[in-house]
Amino acid sequence: MSPPALALFVLLPLALASTALSHSHSSSPFPTASPSLYDWNSARATYYAAVDPRDKVGGACGYGDLEKAGYGLATVGLSEALFERGQICGACFEVRCVEDMRWCIPGTSIIVTATNFCPPNYGFTAEGGGHCNSPNKHLVLPIEAFEKIAIWKAGNMAVQYRRLVLRLPILLPSTLLFHIFIFVF
Repeated sequence: MSPPALALFVLLPLALASTALSHSHSSSPFPTASPSLYDWNSARATYYAAVDPRDKVGGACGYGDLEKAGYGLATVGLSEALFERGQICGACFEVRCVEDMRWCIPGTSIIVTATNFCPPNYGFTAEGGGHCNSPNKHLVLPIEAFEKIAIWKAGNMAVQYRRLVLRLPILLPSTLLFHIFIFVF
């Protein structure tokens, strides 16, 4: 391997890693660029109960079997107003029940990952049963997740949500290194 090729092979991954690390040097667990992204926002939430195990597979984000992919039941389907045409897939949210303390479980919240889309139902108005119609901000949770923050009888609950950024180690996939290696030669 020639010295310039070796330098590119070794230095490119280091440069990518140092760039990623330089963006996370603050003491805050969240980036400071747009703090409003992490504020609590109001929405409504309902749940679904999967009667068929196949109902837990798939989703608009294309993650396949959510159980096998490691998401389990900590997932959420988002209304048109939140789904961002799929750009939000994989994002994590903290959700908590608010307002109706008859049904909320006080002091609880859940962390869920966006894996699905809740399609609008234009047969109903946004206020009259079209929960996922624009401009509604609506989350559809598996009943197992919903019951961690509210009693199931609540049905359509007022909730608050906020986006979370989870800090995970940045690793270059071996296929990327393989492609860099091939490109160099």
